[in-house]
Amino acid sequence: MANRLPRLILVAICLWSLSGSGAAQAPATRPPVIPKENPEITEVRKAVDAQIDALSARLLEINDWMYHNPESGFVEFKASAMLADELKKHGFEVEMGVPNLPSDYDRLKLIGGLAPDYSGAPGLSTAFKAKYKGKSDRPVIGFMVEYDALRGHPPFHGCQHNMQGPTGIGAAIALAETMEKFKVPGSVWVIGAPAEEVGPPPKRAQAESGYLNGIDFMMISHGTGRETLRSPAGFSSMHLRQMKYTFHGKPAHAAGDPWHGVSALDAVILMLDGIERLREHSEPQFRFHYIIDNGGVAPNIVPQLASAVVWVRHLADATNVGSVSPMKARMMIEAKREQMDNIARGAAQMTGTTVDVDRYGDYDPGVSVGTMNDIMFQYAVDYGAIRVGEAKFPGQWDETGAVTLLMPGVQAKIGTEGIPEAAGHSQENADITITPAGHVNLVQTAKVMAATALRLFMDPELARKAKDEHAALVEKYRQP
Repeated sequence: MANRLPRLILVAICLWSLSGSGAAQAPATRPPVIPKENPEITEVRKAVDAQIDALSARLLEINDWMYHNPESGFVEFKASAMLADELKKHGFEVEMGVPNLPSDYDRLKLIGGLAPDYSGAPGLSTAFKAKYKGKSDRPVIGFMVEYDALRGHPPFHGCQHNMQGPTGIGAAIALAETMEKFKVPGSVWVIGAPAEEVGPPPKRAQAESGYLNGIDFMMISHGTGRETLRSPAGFSSMHLRQMKYTFHGKPAHAAGDPWHGVSALDAVILMLDGIERLREHSEPQFRFHYIIDNGGVAPNIVPQLASAVVWVRHLADATNVGSVSPMKARMMIEAKREQMDNIARGAAQMTGTTVDVDRYGDYDPGVSVGTMNDIMFQYAVDYGAIRVGEAKFPGQWDETGAVTLLMPGVQAKIGTEGIPEAAGHSQENADITITPAGHVNLVQTAKVMAATALRLFMDPELARKAKDEHAALVEKYRQP
């Protein structure tokens, strides 16, 4: 024994050193962030999972079809019809379009980039509301889905919206049908939201028109993830403002007698140069994006008409500068927009042109409910999500902010093995959605969303906690 003891000590030292040197170790059990579900919830949830598995082939077919047949904002005629028809097949009552829109909504759509030869119906014709009435009307949980592709020649799904539709309807269909079988009270709705971040903002119009009235909780997903983060409660200060500046000049021969012309393009260039000077003296939280969407007709004609689309964002919580209240951020971005308008008016005076200033899109952040995030996070972990961690800031709700002020909402983005790094809004990001890893992520996300919704249906205490937290956050959100 005396001869064996040094060898045992040496082995123990080697094992100890390996454990601290980056060698592979068994993952530690993560403590749950919500109470364990009861056996009744577990039974129903497993039935929902089985239903999603049964639907998965069709969901992946829709995902891949939308990838290969992309439609940009406001013209998602085939995509919205496909999603709506699939919901109808499973007993959902579907209404197309959104009533009670602002009177100038169609004019603002054209300013935002809708093709002048648009031949579809006015308003939000590609939006829809699908309802599955269960054992009782309330509570109502909504699944919001997007399906527009990024604008381009041709359009492409660089933001992975081809995944959101099948993910959302898969969770909704499986949940609704299983709840009916097990006689779980509540109703499931699906809200089709076209034209994300195109402007004017459809989700804001849906929220302010009363279209979403009656929904108690809202779910939304957003494509694939490489990590799974638990978001804290609170609100961000991410805002977006969209403007178009159109300058009017006078045409002339660019070589023969240009002194008779007044160049609208000169005014656009001067304005954008002024915005670059503004960028230099703006806080780090601000981002400016622009394109010249009309620079004239031909080089040998002094441009009579020229225009630029300009966006400004405030990203308070996305930098290391710190955070401000949403109301303070709104004051800051409105002041910045007024400076930009003044730069445009100054460029018009400098060139002898006139300028039309169109403010066509306002996006504000919403609130991030900790209880909702905790439920979603816990089920993501339970369903095998990878790279689990804590988010530093609350969720950024710039496109969906107006919705989360009406009801508690949560967004699913689940880390899945095999998802490569890719820039947002890139073709590489779009391509991920039709890979085996992308397919796994879609089904996994649908299950996590459905499990989160089911927990809210069957756990009144957690649902009440989420509602109370949401009310307190909204009240604080509106304070200076």
